[in-house]
Amino acid sequence: MKDEFLYDLIDLPISFLASKWILERIPHVFDGDTELYIQWKEELSQKIHIDSSAIVFTGSSCCGFSLNPRKNYRDFAIGSDIDVALISQHYFDISWHTLRNLGTRYYDLVPRQRSAVDDHVNRLIYWGTIATDKILGILPFGKEWLIALNEMGQKKPFENRTVNIRIYKDFESLRDYQAKNLDKLRHKLLENS
Repeated sequence: MKDEFLYDLIDLPISFLASKWILERIPHVFDGDTELYIQWKEELSQKIHIDSSAIVFTGSSCCGFSLNPRKNYRDFAIGSDIDVALISQHYFDISWHTLRNLGTRYYDLVPRQRSAVDDHVNRLIYWGTIATDKILGILPFGKEWLIALNEMGQKKPFENRTVNIRIYKDFESLRDYQAKNLDKLRHKLLENS
């Protein structure tokens, strides 16, 4: 599968590549089981109040290998997390507003949370994304979502995996963020060949 991806990475337009390998596929972790995939998304959507069509798997659980430019196509493995994108203007705005208005509460956060907030200020908000893995607990809906994600990480086919959520302002933000990473991979591949 990696060989097919690398061939596509050179030949296909980036937007099409994002659709084919990330945005419009049955994720690798579901092993082609469309019904299980839809059931899982439906259950999560009920728990966190987001339409199931706005739930998109990313990362190695989607492709079978990592598309992070720093991870060198590492295979999806037993200890791999499940990365899920949620497209929601509503939850994006709540999160952005919360982060923007931390004020002096910023200094009460643990160092990894402060670092994550800084990363949002300097990079992630620009791309229309909120990476909740380190800050979900400080968001107004965080407690409810932490419970839901823990429960969903126990379901088939995940069995005790961590589910990480990124909230995207809209589908364009999700596509642009994925395309940016794919473009980095393309440049890296072309430089090394």
